[in-house]
Amino acid sequence: MKNSGIYTLVLLVILMASCRGATDKEAEKQAIIDVINAETQAYMDFDFDKVVSYYIQDSLNFRLTSGADDHVFLQGWDEVEAFFRDELIEEDPDTSGDTRIHVAKDNYRIKVYERSAYVLCDETWTYTTGEDVIEINSRQVRFMEKVNGEWKIAFLSFIGTSGYAEEEELEEMGVRFNSVR
Repeated sequence: MKNSGIYTLVLLVILMASCRGATDKEAEKQAIIDVINAETQAYMDFDFDKVVSYYIQDSLNFRLTSGADDHVFLQGWDEVEAFFRDELIEEDPDTSGDTRIHVAKDNYRIKVYERSAYVLCDETWTYTTGEDVIEINSRQVRFMEKVNGEWKIAFLSFIGTSGYAEEEELEEMGVRFNSVR
């Protein structure tokens, strides 16, 4: 009888310890999405201090962007911070006062680890000026780290999936390419 009480106590301690170590993956995923959306909103608001607060600020942080018009690779926090400083402080916004910008992210795929996460999502920026509408689509990849209980961005990449010349336009320009069919 004495041994069964000890076994029960040991079993309870083990169960309590295992419950404490478990993370609520859905809550973590939502917290990650909230950070990503807040960082995007801060960027749209040209709030440099808020934007950089969402990032890991070390030599391993990097940013990779690729689209129809540009390719940028920034390595280390000094380069990433200089990019944001230029974009959000030193450069005048190139949008007129009547331009409305809407950003939507969807199709999230998130893999959460103990103190890090791998995130994929689709993003659409819609610029509306009067009757003109421009839509820019991209696929984002982010690596997030949890620091002092907060999710931070350690790596950000977005690949533009719109704005590329059509195959016929490329052929007219003399561009040849091989495609696997």
